Amino acid sequence: MAGASVALVLTAGDAASRRAGALLFPGAPLESLDRRALRPSVPFEGPLFGLFSAQPSGACVGLVVPVVWVRPPRGLSADEAAPAADESAPAAGELVVIADHVGLEPRGPLTGRWPAGVPRDFPSMTGIYQPRVVRPREGARVYSCGVVAAGVADAHRLTRFEARAVREGGCSIVSDSLVPAAIVAAYYGLRLAACGVPQAPRSDRE
Repeated sequence: MAGASVALVLTAGDAASRRAGALLFPGAPLESLDRRALRPSVPFEGPLFGLFSAQPSGACVGLVVPVVWVRPPRGLSADEAAPAADESAPAAGELVVIADHVGLEPRGPLTGRWPAGVPRDFPSMTGIYQPRVVRPREGARVYSCGVVAAGVADAHRLTRFEARAVREGGCSIVSDSLVPAAIVAAYYGLRLAACGVPQAPRSDRE
């Protein structure tokens, strides 16, 4: 069973992410954090560091966070923004397995003052994602075997730099909760079975 493959399931605090985490990894302990807690601003402070530091090195953690399917942000021309891909977007209710990420933010959860005595070292991200651990289960349809997500400051409001980088990098989804969690997981020697729950861009809902 997929749930037996993960030591912990961490989800964003919204109902859709929690529901997806329970469906994908049944039987595994489940914790939820809000967006702010998933994006710690001070190294080694906050619940994200506490949860991941408590896991044994080498363990696999299920991670379920909101993602946004890329559309051209307002105010950018079509050639500057990431192209819309509505015809190939996940269908309603489908989940997106994440195989890798591209970090576009200048700061991260390991940026800033570190506690005395803690070695300052940025972890390797190679091999952290384990897309094969995310398997379809009853009620949880998976869009693909794995996509590359772009980590941004606000998934609903891309900057010009982010939009251009997403387009040039060929990323089809963006997330503002995935990459900080992945970096902290890598620091503690963990692996991630990561999955995104597609959301409509905020401008589409307004």
